[in-house]
Amino acid sequence: MRAAIRSLRLAKLKPALAPDGYIRKLDQSKKPVSEAEKEVGVSSKLDDPRQPFDAKHLVSQIEQECVYPDGFGAGKGQKDITKWGGDDGNFSHCLSLVARINGVLTSPAFKCVFSSTDQQLTQKIDNFIGSDSKLLRICLSGIAYEFNAREIIANVIGRYLLTKARNREFLKHPVVVMVDEAHNFLGRQIGAEDYAAKLDAFEIIAKEGRKYGMNICLATQRPRDITEGVLSQMGTLIVHRLTNDRDREVVERACGEIDRSASAFLPNLRPGEAAIIGADFPIPLTIQIRDPEMRPKSDGPNFQEHWSKDKPT
Repeated sequence: MRAAIRSLRLAKLKPALAPDGYIRKLDQSKKPVSEAEKEVGVSSKLDDPRQPFDAKHLVSQIEQECVYPDGFGAGKGQKDITKWGGDDGNFSHCLSLVARINGVLTSPAFKCVFSSTDQQLTQKIDNFIGSDSKLLRICLSGIAYEFNAREIIANVIGRYLLTKARNREFLKHPVVVMVDEAHNFLGRQIGAEDYAAKLDAFEIIAKEGRKYGMNICLATQRPRDITEGVLSQMGTLIVHRLTNDRDREVVERACGEIDRSASAFLPNLRPGEAAIIGADFPIPLTIQIRDPEMRPKSDGPNFQEHWSKDKPT
């Protein structure tokens, strides 16, 4: 699969090599591909994970990679090292991989990635950076958790923002990245242990984003699921009512100014009350947050109304 991705990157850089969208190798000459790979500005991009490729042709390209390294010449039994050979039979061993790839490509969860005709999100982010707008809201509520789609897409967005920050595009236009339900996106990894891929974009932003003009604000109902490395970078905490002992212990560890007796009042906070804890506050400061002008639709179902025998008139 890695060889197929590399070939598809080359196909994107050199469309003349791939009239069908992928590079044909079965019984084909090696010369055009090898010459293209050696070109200045091309070779360095083939192994760059940020270099785009067309995933829709991944299965076809995998089939083209399952060839003998050398073709057979005119003489019987003689090999032609200038050509790839025919099908070596290894594609049959890739059928389970192909099935997983097709499952991801056709999944409704990844429809916004592989089938969308809307403007690219990266272009919208670029337009926001270059404008005078103050807020860009990215909603992931329409993305399912199938194939870890929501976590992967959020991590890709974080990686794109991190790349922009490392290119110093936020130094004159500082931004704050606010991540709601942050416990769903931090400390995550996909795949089995042997080949697990860590989704660490927002962790890296928390650790090194400040020097590039990009800060991060995390909102979560489960502080215990936020990694220690990220919590150690949080300078200020706004803590609402916490009833779980483990959550309160996390707050105590994250803030050297608060001890167990000082955090004992956290379970008694009323709705709308919060405690601000951080380096700028010698002692925890309790505040009352005003009701929003536009209330969010966060109420649960009204069981009394829907389950009552006597319907309200």
